[in-house]
Amino acid sequence: MASTYQIERDRGKKEFRHQLTVLREKWPLAFPVKDQDIRPLAIGAAGEIAAAMGWSLPYTLGVLFAWKMAPAYCRAVFCYDQRVALDGLPAETVDAEAKDLATKQLARLAARTAAKKKAAAPTVVTPKPAPVPSTRTPEQLRARVRASLSRRRA
Repeated sequence: MASTYQIERDRGKKEFRHQLTVLREKWPLAFPVKDQDIRPLAIGAAGEIAAAMGWSLPYTLGVLFAWKMAPAYCRAVFCYDQRVALDGLPAETVDAEAKDLATKQLARLAARTAAKKKAAAPTVVTPKPAPVPSTRTPEQLRARVRASLSRRRA
């Protein structure tokens, strides 16, 4: 049986799209619409969001999971050296481990996309060669059939 923590986190993942609009209304600088405006969030942002929205921490982590695993966010972690707080002000720096995790996630997403393209690519079907017509005459074929029938009778 799944724990309450995991149930809440899964529920947050499912409700991500709806809750993202709520987060964008409350903190437009931390959750921008345009991909080029996205910056890495501060380390304690999940706790602040949970407290401000009245959500449980596991639910908040579930909502933020899809946001942080998105290609645009991973590129932001990889490209920028400074994290931002919910109000858009600079916070701590992005460490090497976070950049490494973002790079790995981007590689996973690229591999998944390549696999989908490969699966969607039309397969080339090579036609089977036409059967070679027999060079035997009808009389020769009849003789073979008669011989096989006479063997069965014996």
